[in-house]
Amino acid sequence: MTDKAKILIVDDDSDIREIASRVLNGEGYDVITASSGHEGIEKARLENPKLILMDISMPDLDGYEATKLLKQDPMLSAIPVIFLTGRSASEDDGKAFASGGASYICKPFTGQQLKDMVSLAVMALSPRT
Repeated sequence: MTDKAKILIVDDDSDIREIASRVLNGEGYDVITASSGHEGIEKARLENPKLILMDISMPDLDGYEATKLLKQDPMLSAIPVIFLTGRSASEDDGKAFASGGASYICKPFTGQQLKDMVSLAVMALSPRT
């Protein structure tokens, strides 16, 4: 198997981080995690992931604000962000895209939904031969 992309999961819920990590590690992705928006930004700077899964509702810095800060950083602005939300899609749809998000997944999600969304995002980032 070839090396897969590095994925950063930013979520204040340890269960979500653990489940998503397990699913994506099982697919061969290099997964790193952060438990807050601020930590997510720092890990993105240190690790330079290919994709970020970002919770919207976090106590210190919500996913929208964290994504806006990522998009303002020239070294990080090209990293796509997929939001993780427990709210209805209609509540987050416009705001997710306006803050720089590429897509979103509604919680609770299945392992297959997560694998499919990440696989599509990573394929879209891969150079065509």
